[in-house]
Amino acid sequence: MKIPSLHQYRSGHSVELLQSGRPYFAACEEAIDKAIHFIHFQTYIVDDDETGRKIVNALKRAALRGVRIYFLIDAYGGKSFPIHLEQEMEKAGILFRRFSPGLISKDFQMSLRLHHKVLLTDGEQAIIGGMNVANRYHGKRGKKEWLDYAVSIKGPECVHVLFILKKLWNKTFLKKGERSREMIYNPAIHDENIRVKVVQNNWYRNKIEILKSYRSALKHSRDRMIIMASYFLPGRNERKLLRNASRRGVDITIVLSAESDAPMFKRATNFLYRFILRNNIRLYEYLPSNLHAKVATVDGRWTTIGSYNLNHLSDYGSIEMNVNIMDDKFTGDFERLLNKIIKKDCHQVTFDNYIHRKTWLNRLIDWSSYQLIRFSLRIMFLLTSRGPKKHSV
Repeated sequence: MKIPSLHQYRSGHSVELLQSGRPYFAACEEAIDKAIHFIHFQTYIVDDDETGRKIVNALKRAALRGVRIYFLIDAYGGKSFPIHLEQEMEKAGILFRRFSPGLISKDFQMSLRLHHKVLLTDGEQAIIGGMNVANRYHGKRGKKEWLDYAVSIKGPECVHVLFILKKLWNKTFLKKGERSREMIYNPAIHDENIRVKVVQNNWYRNKIEILKSYRSALKHSRDRMIIMASYFLPGRNERKLLRNASRRGVDITIVLSAESDAPMFKRATNFLYRFILRNNIRLYEYLPSNLHAKVATVDGRWTTIGSYNLNHLSDYGSIEMNVNIMDDKFTGDFERLLNKIIKKDCHQVTFDNYIHRKTWLNRLIDWSSYQLIRFSLRIMFLLTSRGPKKHSV
């Protein structure tokens, strides 16, 4: 696989893969407990449950020992975050804000959303992925966690992460004492020497770096690709790139969820099954629990992991962050893990069994859901735009 922007990847990183469940939340709690100077924590959802309280309590412990903490939660995704927990955090000395609280009602929002999930401690370690803070991502006895991934990175790219997080936190109306002014002067270089690039989507700020990296990966793939996606609804350009890659012989595997927490979105995705299968792309459905992952690997060389979904909501309505990793060993190990999950926990959808299980009524519902979701996303795009853009929708 050829990556045109290879020179933008920074070397000198240590990278650790984290899977949802205990490994992810244990890593977050450990990073918080080790923090000395400052913490930036930005996320979409924190539930008032056992998992949410565990992370909140870790942040409170850090604040009480003098760590400066910036906590930013999306106002829409964080609607369930209770006022009493907010007050507890502020009492402990945590700087707390809700992102973009305007134009939100009980079940509706029409402004740009903070969808990324990032924990940065002391500018030395960044944990970036797709997990919200809730029991459903941790799992409980007898109930499997939603499948998702994150990476812990240490090294020079943490400087870039801090820059992004500070820009989102430092709104102009903030008091001077609440602004983040931390700097990283001498980032550590790690012997693993993994090349990493943190990319973001923020349409309002004219950033579509994750979308561009997916398009580049599809365009330059030569051998194989695995896409594991939670809310899969690629646009016309991405579908064309998928079709072209398959026609030139790239072995493409797409893994989706058999069931979803968003039934209408799942129906809209089902409408694309015919396109996927007719273009000789292998299609699997994950069975044990909801699939919430947003990851891809290409040619055993390139991996992307983060909060970005292949749909226009992530392209034009949400702030997203992914880590792109250019490393044969990391990608090879991750590919083997994904293939193990595909073999053990997924069933393959073939064209024959897809046609057999789809009645005309199901097809009509899928088509209607697809059209409704696409229309809603176009309206959202118009509402979040602040002027003409050069990028095509």
